[in-house]
Amino acid sequence: MSTHSLILLIAPPTVGVIVGYASGGRIAGLRSIRLSAVWLLWLAAVVQAAQYHVAALRHPGTLVVVFGLVLWWLAMNIPRWPLTIRVAGVAIAVGALANGATVALNGRMPYQPSGAEAVGLRPDLTTSKNEPADDATRFAFLGDTIPVTPLKNLVSPGDVLIGAGTVALTALAMRRRHDQPDPVPQHLTGGET
Repeated sequence: MSTHSLILLIAPPTVGVIVGYASGGRIAGLRSIRLSAVWLLWLAAVVQAAQYHVAALRHPGTLVVVFGLVLWWLAMNIPRWPLTIRVAGVAIAVGALANGATVALNGRMPYQPSGAEAVGLRPDLTTSKNEPADDATRFAFLGDTIPVTPLKNLVSPGDVLIGAGTVALTALAMRRRHDQPDPVPQHLTGGET
C-alpha cells in the first residue's frame, strides 16, 4: 500500500475527530455507539492488506470480499444506532455498495485514463485492483474518476461517500454522551404512531 493510499484511508476518521472536537465533542463519546462483530472490519482490513503481499489474493474478487465484509458489518450495526449516526452509516454502506458493484461488474475498479494522466499516473496500467476504463466498461462513472492531485491518486464517488460518512459518523458519535440513551421508537414503547 502506498503512502498516498494510506493517507486517503486514515484521513476520514482523522478529520472526523477534528470536526468532533471542534463541535464540542469528546473521544469518550465514541463509546456511546454500540458496535458488534468488529472482527468483520478487522478481517476486511487483513484481507485488503494481504492482497498487497499474497499473490493468490491479487485478484479482483478479493475486493468484492472486502466490500462484502464491510457491508455485512454495517448491516449488523446500523439498525442499533441513533438516527443521525444511522444516516452516516447508510452513506458508508451506499459508497461500499457502489464500489463493490462496480468491481463486480467490471472485474476491477475502472479508472479514467485522462484523470490518471492528470495526477501523474500511467494512463494504461492494469493492476490486480484497477484497470483503465474503455467503451466496454460498465458504470464507468462510478469508477475512480475524481482526481486528488496532491496525493497523485483518483477516487470514486463511492470512496467520497465512504469518506464523508466516516467523517460524519465519527464527529456525531463524539458529540454523544456515554450515558445518553438511544431513543426508542414509539411503536416499541406502546406509544401512538
